Amino acid sequence: MNESTKGGIIRSVILMVLAAVVVLGVFLIFTRRGSNTNTTTEETELTEVQKITTIDLTKNYPKTPPTVVDLYARTMKVMYKQQYTDEEFDKMAQVLAGIFDSEFLAAQNNWPTGLKDEVKQKKKEDYSITKYEVLTSDLQEKRDNGEEIANVVAKINLRHGTHTVSYNYLFVLRKDAEGLWKIMGWTVTEATGTEE
Repeated sequence: MNESTKGGIIRSVILMVLAAVVVLGVFLIFTRRGSNTNTTTEETELTEVQKITTIDLTKNYPKTPPTVVDLYARTMKVMYKQQYTDEEFDKMAQVLAGIFDSEFLAAQNNWPTGLKDEVKQKKKEDYSITKYEVLTSDLQEKRDNGEEIANVVAKINLRHGTHTVSYNYLFVLRKDAEGLWKIMGWTVTEATGTEE
């Protein structure tokens, strides 16, 4: 084998190796691009039900009486209007139980089955909470026994079929031993003027 033939073979081998490296490089670039698009996750927007069922009150408890009332009204609005599973209902009921004063919760008949029956009946009769508004900041007082009490007014619009009536809810809250505001109860009066 002469020198020119040897040199030609070596050049051919080098060119083949370089071509293989280029092909491999192009292949890797395309496969990485493809895998990157498959592994990126888009943030999905939570439904209203999921926003409530994922609340962890031990880590993120509402800080003021109005925000506790807001959570109550928002939860009831979702319960009356949205579709959800029994498990999701139970989680929402747990959120409500978490913002209720222990004495108030103990006085509830057949909790949470009573709540489930009430919500089921309201949905069947085509009731829904169209909107709500927490009207007042907390009006706080300290009682002689040392209890801290707050009063919060919220306006809740309840629709039955096509007819809407506005109600004023006066919520009474008490600060518990951990310093958390809990709902002790409420009174309801029809607001002046109704919406059609």
